[in-house]
Amino acid sequence: MSSKRERTRRSILQAAWDRLAKPGDPARLEDIAADAGVTRQSVYLHFGSRGGLLTALVAHMDDELELTPRIAEIRANPDPVDALEQMLRLSASYEPRIHGVALALLRLAPTDPDAAAAFEDRMRQRRGGFAEVLRVIEEQGKLSPDWTARQVADVLWEASAPSSYEHLVVERGWSVKTFERWLLHLARSFLVPASGSASAR
Repeated sequence: MSSKRERTRRSILQAAWDRLAKPGDPARLEDIAADAGVTRQSVYLHFGSRGGLLTALVAHMDDELELTPRIAEIRANPDPVDALEQMLRLSASYEPRIHGVALALLRLAPTDPDAAAAFEDRMRQRRGGFAEVLRVIEEQGKLSPDWTARQVADVLWEASAPSSYEHLVVERGWSVKTFERWLLHLARSFLVPASGSASAR
């Protein structure tokens, strides 16, 4: 890809990010194109469709926030419990930076199949990450026998979702740190207490 084409592509993605982060903005392609200094046709040439743009935007956000290497580092952690806590900390710290876009996609989802697909793809990836590490925790006998890895993955997926952040941080005034501590406390409540810990005595 030529440097000019890449610059144009990044300009369109940034314009889409900025538009989607504005409460109530419908993020129309013509507005995104105007903000990026290109034509609507140029947006289609680069991304093929609105769905292609939204899907590429999610990947662009990951790149800008260096999410992929951080997830790779977590997956390389040999301690699955520590890896789970790292995932929750990452989720809590990442959400404020992408929350506006996540809410916009969620708001558009009922009437925009492309927005719905982009949002659902990200949520599916998040749940898959929780499920992967929780399966290892379960195999190692560190998960409470009252719960399955799948059930706990569902709970943590829902607890860390943009809607939970919106209710607790934005509406109820929790700090991001408090939100993170709640997620960690919730996750630990499903684990078998480590031998010698205060909760095990």
